[in-house]
This record gives sequence, C-alpha cells and structure tokens, in this order.
Amino acid sequence: MYKILLFLFLIFFSYKSFSIEVKILNETVGNGLEVKNHSKLSVHYIGRLEDNTVFDSSYDRGQFFDFQIGVRKVILGWETGLLGMREGGKRTIFIPYQLAYGESGAGNLIPPKSNLIFDIEVIKVIPPGYKEIDGYQLKLAITDDFKIIDIRNADQITNKNKIPGAIQITAFDKNGNFFPDFFEKYKENIQIGEKVIFISQNGDISSILANGFVEQLNQVNIYHLKDGVSGLEKINFDFE
Repeated sequence: MYKILLFLFLIFFSYKSFSIEVKILNETVGNGLEVKNHSKLSVHYIGRLEDNTVFDSSYDRGQFFDFQIGVRKVILGWETGLLGMREGGKRTIFIPYQLAYGESGAGNLIPPKSNLIFDIEVIKVIPPGYKEIDGYQLKLAITDDFKIIDIRNADQITNKNKIPGAIQITAFDKNGNFFPDFFEKYKENIQIGEKVIFISQNGDISSILANGFVEQLNQVNIYHLKDGVSGLEKINFDFE
C-alpha cells in the first residue's frame, strides 16, 4: 500500500504544465546521452542570485548531485531547464522565482521572489527504466504479444481514434484526478512480466504512469507511446 500511495503522490505532482519558461543563457552541447523526462542524472552545479552571489555549489562540496527528472525532487526550473542537454554538456539557465523557491524564498540564502541563475554540468545520464516507442513501432507491437493499455478518458476517445486491440483502462478523469480502481482493473487484464504499452492523448501522462510502474512498483517490460494518439494522427495511423 505504501508504494501505491507514493506512486499516486508522484503522479499528482507530475501532472502539471508550466506556462512560465526557463531561459537558456549559455550552452556548451555535450555528445553523450540526451536528458529526457525521467532520466536519472549526476550533475555539478553553481547556484547564483541575480547579483551573482553564490548560494550553493556542488563543486565546493566535491560531490555530484544525483536525481531523476520529472518526479519533483528538484525545483520546477530544473525539471524543464535541463531537458535536451547531453552528457558532458554545460548550460547556464535563468529560472524565474515562480519556478524556483517562490514568494517565500529559502532560508537566509535565497530571499523571497528571487530569480535564480544556475551553471549546470551534466556528468552522467541514465535513461528511464521504461522504453519509449513511436507510432511506427506501435504498428508492429499490435501484431506481437504486447498488451496495449489506452489510459485516456471518455472525452478523449472517439469512434475515429480507437487503438486496435487496446484495453481501455482510464487512469485520470478530465480534471486530472486519478481513478483509484485503475490498479485493480490493470491486474485483471495484465500478468506480471507481460509487455505493456501505455497510451495517452499526448504521451506525457503515459510516460508518468510508465515511470511509476518501473520506479515505484518495480515492474518490467513497460513501454509508453511517444506523442500519444496526437502523434498517431499525424502519421495517418490506421485506427480501429
């Protein structure tokens, strides 16, 4: 039960979009693996206020900072500002206070409403534990021994965009509330170890769910459809 509660907690806090943006001030592109949602990272960083006062530095401690993107272990500005970086790369980002420590700040080091500047060096990237597939790979999966789980809500499904052979188990309602009976319905249809593909409307929610199954529920053979049903519509996918 603890793992399920923790899983739901992570989904709740990941189910958000950000209208305020992080600005990239400078970048040296690396040549290693790309940072994607739910990548696990080891980084070095220097955090500064707008007047260039340094409030934190992993270099000074001589220790990398390890975390996973997309599960709210870091401030929101890091969640979005590091995406697209590559292993070995460096980036300087400007984070508005709304995506940092907000109106209250943080202790004596970061005043209220402080915009922050971070110099970040990506030392290591570990891809997510789940696998990401595209629409063309989904076509092949339909003819293989995959279980395809369509997690969209009823308002998103029409007679023109149903996935052939998919099992419909809605994960969230239209307001973003998680259905607690999702796990029971999942267990009724899926055996442990089976290859499972989660599909959502745009791909973001299916990636959150896939990551939770891997990281919190220790499931294997978990996949998600990149860009979701919206992506399938762009390649003239043969819907049911």
